[in-house]
Amino acid sequence: MFTVSGVAIDFSFFQAPPYSTYAIIAISLALGVATSFIGVRSMDLDAYRKLTIESHRVRGELMDATKSGNQRRVEKAQKRQQDLMAQQSKMSMDRMKSSLFFTIPLLLIWPTLGRFFGEAVVAYFPFSFPWIPAEFSFISWYLLCSVSFNVVLNRVFGLSFEIDPED
Repeated sequence: MFTVSGVAIDFSFFQAPPYSTYAIIAISLALGVATSFIGVRSMDLDAYRKLTIESHRVRGELMDATKSGNQRRVEKAQKRQQDLMAQQSKMSMDRMKSSLFFTIPLLLIWPTLGRFFGEAVVAYFPFSFPWIPAEFSFISWYLLCSVSFNVVLNRVFGLSFEIDPED
């Protein structure tokens, strides 16, 4: 029960399916969009893409040099790969720092959501599958939704991409 200006609002219907299922989907989608947006705003996506493509190219050069047995080419490719890995590490650290600004408030909200939904079943899997449970609690349903949405949202926001063979 939540009161606003003397008016009581009852949110208890969100504690059982199907409303709990939709509520957790909305929460995980909103958090995923916010996290992806922060990721986009905190890094230079063009530089990230170029760095990733260059790293992929240098890995190919290193494999070719190793196959050819040319030790000088191998050492040169390894040095370049180390330089690129250092740059990627810095870029990843910057992205992780920006995600912390969003993670800390989430960690403060998480216990409230856990108490609200409790251990009750919030979603049902539509068919029987060997490794997937038929019923989901808040934590398992949120994690499934979050991982699923983050894969798609990272692609939509340009935080992950396919490398073309000609790049």
